[in-house]
Amino acid sequence: MKTGLVLEGGAFRGLFSAGVLDYLIEKKLVFDYVVGVSAGAGNQLNFISGQEGRTKKIIQAEGDDAYFGVKQMCKSGKMLDLDKMTFEFAHNQYPFDFDSYNNSEVEGELVVINCETGKAEYIRKTSNAERMLTAAKASCSVPFLCKPVEIDGKYYLDGSIADSIPVQRAVENGCDRILVVLTKRPDDSPTDFKKYKAIMGGYKKQYPGLYEALLARTDTYSEQMKLLNELIDEGKVFLIRPEIQNISKFEKDKNKQEEFYQHGYDIMKSNYDELVKFLSE
Repeated sequence: MKTGLVLEGGAFRGLFSAGVLDYLIEKKLVFDYVVGVSAGAGNQLNFISGQEGRTKKIIQAEGDDAYFGVKQMCKSGKMLDLDKMTFEFAHNQYPFDFDSYNNSEVEGELVVINCETGKAEYIRKTSNAERMLTAAKASCSVPFLCKPVEIDGKYYLDGSIADSIPVQRAVENGCDRILVVLTKRPDDSPTDFKKYKAIMGGYKKQYPGLYEALLARTDTYSEQMKLLNELIDEGKVFLIRPEIQNISKFEKDKNKQEEFYQHGYDIMKSNYDELVKFLSE
């Protein structure tokens, strides 16, 4: 029996997943394979390294450590400074445990989108710290806010554009039982980039594959949810998702952030015994 863990993105909504995973770290529950996309990429790294609380600290970083917003834009020239969030934090303010990550036997992948093809690609866990952190940066690079990230001579952005819920990838990697952690309720829709079609001329000209993927994002997400529900019915997927109102993608209210994190922790705690049974059947 091979177990898998699939982690959706959602910017600061990744606090929900952080709560879920921190409880699993406390219980020392591991999976054979973990795939994360966008904010889920950061959650994936910290879960495999076993660093309880690290994702929460990073998402809630403020003051001199703030990496999103107008104030820090004056310092870095970027509304969303992913170099600070990935590279600087990993080596300084919130050290990443590279040794634990590298020594773990867990298979890991991060999802990115190839700007030329508009297709999802999956970057495997590696002991090359620079490559791993660059992949995480690419997976989190939000269109319009971030420039494409170069890896091996190709350019990439936020993997959730093409594969928001990489459950099919987990199946392809041989997983028999899969825990999927979403950051949206059933009534919450993904970003519809068709609304921004008028300002996507640059993408259309330089990266037509990316442009088409952006326009198709909501349809792609609907198809993935259809597959996810089929796998749930077949007894292959255990789903955890928020049951309270979502916070915004870049929520500033600390109380709402804390509530969303604690909600993830509490939901996982209440479903833990059922999950363990599911994974062992």
